Amino acid sequence: MEKTIKKSAILMVLPLILFFVFLTIFPFLYMLFMSFHHYNLLEWKPPYFIGLENYINVFKDQGVKSSLSFTITLVLVALPIEILLGTFIAIFIQNLIGEKFVRSVLLIPMMVPAVVAGVMWKMLFNVEYGPVNYFLSLLNIDKIPWLGSSFYSKVAVIIMDIWQWTPFIFLVLYAGIQTIPQDLIEAGKVDGANRWMILRHIEFPMLKPLFWILIILRLVDILKLFDIVYMTTFGGPGYATHSISFYIYKVSVSFGWDVGYGSALSVLLLVVITILTTILIRTMRLWELLEL
Repeated sequence: MEKTIKKSAILMVLPLILFFVFLTIFPFLYMLFMSFHHYNLLEWKPPYFIGLENYINVFKDQGVKSSLSFTITLVLVALPIEILLGTFIAIFIQNLIGEKFVRSVLLIPMMVPAVVAGVMWKMLFNVEYGPVNYFLSLLNIDKIPWLGSSFYSKVAVIIMDIWQWTPFIFLVLYAGIQTIPQDLIEAGKVDGANRWMILRHIEFPMLKPLFWILIILRLVDILKLFDIVYMTTFGGPGYATHSISFYIYKVSVSFGWDVGYGSALSVLLLVVITILTTILIRTMRLWELLEL
C-alpha cells in the first residue's frame, strides 16, 4: 500500500520535474551550442560552426577587459564597505530607542524596484538640479558630473550598490544576532567582559558562517550586476561602468546582435562564478561551519 502511494506521488510530480529540467537544461545547452558558432542577427545568415574562435576573441576584446576591471573594482570596494556597514548597524541597533522604526526604515532601499531606484538616483545625481550637488555646494564643493565622468560614474554606481545592498547584509546579521543565546553573553558579562570582548569572542565567532554566506551571495550578485547600470549610466561614459553582464547584453541583444560571441561570454561568466563559488566554499569550509 505504501509503495503504491509513493509510486503515485512520483508519477504526479514527474511531469513538473521534467518540465522544469527542460526549461533549465535546454537553454543552457543551446547557449553552449551557439558559443561555438558564428551567429550575428544583423547578417541574416544561419549560424555556422567556428570552433573556439569566439572564446579566443574574448581575450583580445578591449570591452571585456574594461568590464572586468570595473566589476573587480566593485567587488574590492563595494563588498567590504557593505559588509562593514551592515555589521556595524546590525550590532549597534540592538536595544536602540525606536529600534523597530529604524529597522523598518533601513530596509526600504532593499524593497525599492531597480527601475524606481535607477530613476531616483539619476535625478539625485543630476549635475545642474540634483540634490547631491546642491548639498555639496553648501560645503563649497564644485559641481560634480556624477554620471558624465569616467571616474565619478564608477563612484556613483558603487554608492548606489552600497545603498541598495547594505540593508540585506544588515538584515541577515541582525537575524543572526537574535539567535545567539543570551546566556553566553550574560556569562561573559559576569566574567567581566566588556562590549568589545563580547563582540570579539562570542558574537563574531557565532556569526562567522553568515559572513561567509553573505560574501558568496554578494560576490555572485555583483558579477551579475545589470539593472543599476542599465537604468543610470547605461555603461558609460565609454566603457567606464560596463559590468560583465551589461557588456554581454550589449554584445548579444542591444548593439552587436552577435549571439554566438555573447553566448561564449555567458558561458565563461558562468564558469568563473562556479569556480569562484566552489573555491570560496572549500576555502571557508562552509559545510563544516554550518555542520551539514
